[in-house]
Amino acid sequence: EKFQDEFAAWLGTKYAVCYCNGTLSLAAAMFAIGLGAGDEIICPAKTYWASCMQAALLGASVVFANVKPDTLCIDPSDLERCLGPSTKAIMVVHYSGYPCDMDEICAFAKKHNLKVIEDVSHAQGAMYKGRKCGTFGDVAAMSLMSTKSFACGELGMLVTSNRKIYERA
Repeated sequence: EKFQDEFAAWLGTKYAVCYCNGTLSLAAAMFAIGLGAGDEIICPAKTYWASCMQAALLGASVVFANVKPDTLCIDPSDLERCLGPSTKAIMVVHYSGYPCDMDEICAFAKKHNLKVIEDVSHAQGAMYKGRKCGTFGDVAAMSLMSTKSFACGELGMLVTSNRKIYERA
């Protein structure tokens, strides 16, 4: 509990929950926002399988968005093409430490009443316009395994400032 509290404070969120690995923390983030059967989640076409395939465990479908060639992060200009009547959320992956364009993504999500999940597995401590990655969306999840920038052996972490999402996680 002390590590969770310290991690949340370091990142700049109200809450943090530890999991056995990053894959489970991503699944918990999807569950926590209410992703379920019949829903769709938009994910970047370039990512590790755990960023998107956990949706299948909840009965949801994945719609893949193009990525920007210079950062390999989700391309906000492709979100409109991916949007459908069952879209519930956008999964962003700050790939290889490059922050996604969170201004455009969050504005799009707000306009269409979508939740934003940040996969920060490659970007613990990375900054976007003066704020740490993982503090822009509704919830963020990440792996803290030995090859990550914030390594803790094998560990996953979910962070949020939303009490309802925290309690559901």
